[in-house]
Amino acid sequence: MLSAATLLSVAVPGAVAASGTSTPAGAGAPAGTTEIRIPVAADTYVVQEMPTIGYGSATKLAASNWSTPWHSEIYLRFPLPATPAGRRVVNARLELAFQKLTEQPAALRLHPVASTSWSESITYANRPAMGPAMTTVDLTGQGTTSVSFDVTDAVGQAAGARSFAVTNPSAESAAVVNSRERGTDVPTIVISYVTTTLCGTSYARENGESWPEGLAREEALFGPLGAVRFFHGGPPPAWPGPLDVGSRALVVSFKGNARDYLAGRYDDQMRQWFAGAPRDRDIYWVYYHEPEDNIRDGEFTAADYRAAWRRLSALADEAGNPRLFATQVLMQWTVVPASGRDWRDYYPGDGVLDVLAWDIYNYDAAKGRYLAPATLVDPAVAVNTTVGLPIAVAELGSHIATGDDGTARAVWVRAINQYLGQRGSRWNLWFDLSWPTGDYRLRDPAGVSAWRDFCQGA
Repeated sequence: MLSAATLLSVAVPGAVAASGTSTPAGAGAPAGTTEIRIPVAADTYVVQEMPTIGYGSATKLAASNWSTPWHSEIYLRFPLPATPAGRRVVNARLELAFQKLTEQPAALRLHPVASTSWSESITYANRPAMGPAMTTVDLTGQGTTSVSFDVTDAVGQAAGARSFAVTNPSAESAAVVNSRERGTDVPTIVISYVTTTLCGTSYARENGESWPEGLAREEALFGPLGAVRFFHGGPPPAWPGPLDVGSRALVVSFKGNARDYLAGRYDDQMRQWFAGAPRDRDIYWVYYHEPEDNIRDGEFTAADYRAAWRRLSALADEAGNPRLFATQVLMQWTVVPASGRDWRDYYPGDGVLDVLAWDIYNYDAAKGRYLAPATLVDPAVAVNTTVGLPIAVAELGSHIATGDDGTARAVWVRAINQYLGQRGSRWNLWFDLSWPTGDYRLRDPAGVSAWRDFCQGA
């Protein structure tokens, strides 16, 4: 629906990859859950009876408790990324792989270590202090191949190093596990994130206000906002763009004739734009949202549009920025049989996109009704499932239906946000404008309350 270059969307977490590759979590995980694996950055063990000798170069780590005597402790340090915008850590576990399958202990203890500056050359004499045991794990018996500790609370949501120590309370036993020098099955922290839907609005500047003033107006209605969306009628301007939004996530939509992009007219400009993009926030870049009508009207062909997408995606890949997400936005109407359209005409092919988003409107408001979330959402979800891409909603809207004072619309708003959240939507952006097709703004008390609650995770 949007075409003007003077529109902005803002978004905040309603209740989504960290550095490194994320993968779907295992069976039984909540929808939208992904995992990342963080290998240990430093590890060693120290021996009480050899207080001045370091073992940092060994291919093993040992937590021993022998009466010979021989007592040792394991030290581990991990570099952890910040939780990505729109995601929340729901589980973190520290995994160790046993190198020796005999004389294993009955249990192991994990301790927090406040210091994160120690080196692998530490010895028992100068080892960093450990805190009381944070968890104790019982082993299942001899021949156990691995052990896992719950470190969810210790990992938290913030970036930074975390250090741990492993001790053995079982007499006459030794836990001998792989160190990072072993090269395989090294100590690892596995973090599970759940996608939390970002909440936001699309709006236009009013009465000569600045971009910050417009943002403040929206925040006065819906609370603090954590991401913004900019719309540009041509290629995007140089960073930081119309508004420096700090560490917020960004959804940046831009246009321009597909033939010009395909011919390489904007290659240098886009290459510089991708290379200069911030790396401290998620950036969802959108080339030509809702292209369907433009293609129908002959401005460019569907083939040109798909090829332009592939060219831009390749330029984005050159930047090597893991926080850049190629995001296509199509009309939900396109997947309604009555449209006579086929979404495949616009899809640029596997491996090009990171997110497939939709503009979803309740087009039955004039008839005095609000379509069920399943009616509007399920066809789009089916497409995302087919191509294996996460979903997001770039424009969500309905004007107040005939005969409604806004109360019923607010019920619909809450229901569709919940429905989309259950299906892992990255973000839902309300179309908070008065448009020729209707006034979509949320200004009635029930509507404002519904969207504010969504934005605040209530």
